[in-house]
Amino acid sequence: MAKGSREIRRKIKSTKSTRQITKAMELVSASKMRRAVSNTLALRPYAQMAEVMIRRLATVMHKDERGDVSQVALHPLLEKREVKKVLVVVISTDRGLCGGLNTQLAKKVAEYVRGEKGNSGRVSSEIVVPQIDFIAIGKKSQDFLRRQNLNVVGAYAAMSNHPKITDTYPVSRMVLKDYMTRKYDKVMLIYTEFVSALSQKPVCRRLLPLSEKALEEMVTELDGSTANAHKQNVVREAGAGQDADEYLFEPSAERVLGVMLPKLTEMQVFQAVLEATASEHAARMFAMRNASDNAKELISDFTLLYNRIRQAAVTAELAEISAGRAALG
Repeated sequence: MAKGSREIRRKIKSTKSTRQITKAMELVSASKMRRAVSNTLALRPYAQMAEVMIRRLATVMHKDERGDVSQVALHPLLEKREVKKVLVVVISTDRGLCGGLNTQLAKKVAEYVRGEKGNSGRVSSEIVVPQIDFIAIGKKSQDFLRRQNLNVVGAYAAMSNHPKITDTYPVSRMVLKDYMTRKYDKVMLIYTEFVSALSQKPVCRRLLPLSEKALEEMVTELDGSTANAHKQNVVREAGAGQDADEYLFEPSAERVLGVMLPKLTEMQVFQAVLEATASEHAARMFAMRNASDNAKELISDFTLLYNRIRQAAVTAELAEISAGRAALG
């Protein structure tokens, strides 16, 4: 009986230690989540204004020397091509203990690969199955991509510790270089979108070539209704209803697009990293909260069991004393 009570006391002690750790991790994740969400929301006005400007610049008309109106040549980042090679940027975490966040992301990657290659596995001779390469940000994505024997051409550590846009430059500039040199015909982003502190969902979004739809998706990822309302204000303030040819470009529209479009692409990668960071900290906060609650329940159950064992031992001793006294007369 004594051996059983000692074992239960050890379990209670170890469970209390575990609960202290999970509670501390919950508080740290909550603090990091608030900062990550603040950074993501702070980026939104810039993203919305950039959308308005790029949509107008991409369709600008000008007059040549003879006075004829023609459209400015499209920038390579706006060019749509036959998709033969695809580059996918997957953003995950370095560490676990964040619930099913990385598992859901891995399922999203597998779903995208099946969609590109065909769900049936049989491809018509007229259909070109694109080659898919991956850039993995975070150790978890590197692990599950390699387990699936998918081609990883770039691997980076997760940027979840207060990321800055300069931290994303190696990834975004690699993407821009490979797309501009026509190494890839399409670039996709797969990451976890932060919906709220209680909800995070994996999303797959096109990064390149840039399009009106991609630009709209970029600025409506967090709190869609608020984003749309603010976006309408931005559009009105920017005078988006005016004719695009009222712009004057120095030195030229081509040069302006050449500077702004790469910057917009870099910003989209940065925003995806911020979304993934906020999602990671939110998921870890709730995972640790659940672990703390479970530990509290275990402590309560172990304490109740310990008290029962101790009471049974006391009762047995009293019974033995009473029986001995009765035997002695």
